[in-house]
Amino acid sequence: MQPPWYFVLPKERDQPSGGNIYNERIILALQETGQSVEIILADDYRQAIFQNKPGTYWVDTLILESIQEVLSQHPSQSRSLLIVHHLASLAPPVGQSAEELRAKEKPWLDWFQGFLATSHFTKDYLRQQHVSQPVVVAEPGIDVSVTNVPKRTTKTVQALMVANLVERKGILPWLQWLAEHVAEHDQFSLTIVGRLDIERHVAQKCISMVESHTSLRERITIVGSQLFNQMTNFYQTSNLFISVATMETFGMALQEARTHQLPILTLDGGYSAYHLLSGQSGYVFSNLTQLGSFFLNLIRKPAEFTTLYQRTQQHPASYVSWGQTARSLVQQFDPIF
Repeated sequence: MQPPWYFVLPKERDQPSGGNIYNERIILALQETGQSVEIILADDYRQAIFQNKPGTYWVDTLILESIQEVLSQHPSQSRSLLIVHHLASLAPPVGQSAEELRAKEKPWLDWFQGFLATSHFTKDYLRQQHVSQPVVVAEPGIDVSVTNVPKRTTKTVQALMVANLVERKGILPWLQWLAEHVAEHDQFSLTIVGRLDIERHVAQKCISMVESHTSLRERITIVGSQLFNQMTNFYQTSNLFISVATMETFGMALQEARTHQLPILTLDGGYSAYHLLSGQSGYVFSNLTQLGSFFLNLIRKPAEFTTLYQRTQQHPASYVSWGQTARSLVQQFDPIF
């Protein structure tokens, strides 16, 4: 029996987010491979570190602020690895610089004995921050296998966005851009799926933006968070996927959109561009104005949109399963530790 791996996760781990979904799926897949896994909270982890309790601990970046005290400890019998879903320095909030955030993150990057990156983009970023400890890469697997793509109409654009309404997902600037540029005759629909409770002020501004502009209110629906088993319906009833996030360390919604063979319009933020070949299964843009102008052009020229959709069907996605992800993680870990 393999000694257990301890995953140190936030209390709100049942809430929809890329990080929470990743943690849940990788743990289930690891257990199916025979790896013993236990989930513990921040208090248990602090106690284990102060007591020098033997074990391998995988720590979610979301709990770092609640375990500051462990930085003073150097236990000899435990291994702590950071699960790097996101670092604030990758997409600094308004009013903060990347430099000051990197300085804040450095003690943590120095303290951990290793890292779990969800993409090679994240691994490269860690190396740029002069991280010398081992970094294992285990990209998210897929939960669905779409063998029969539904027959979708391309008569009008039925766009989908899947992103929590937080600043770095870029939804508010996108809505502001649309409010300024959508014409009365433009025919399209846009559904936005994502949590409204993380940065409530951002979510409320998005809702108010839609409600206060007739051009948006008639075309855009913000549906909030949805259960995982409901998401397939959103992907199957849409014919275009849009991402305007300024930074994705992986982009699980982009992965899901590609799996459902939706053409994608995305900004070049972090790992986003790696999910598609621009011109084949969608397009990658350097700024919001370029993406928005292309989007409106598709709306106004249905033949071009139909061509894009049909071309996307000729380039199906190829991703690994969660089982393959789990086995890869174990295979990378064993010879290093």
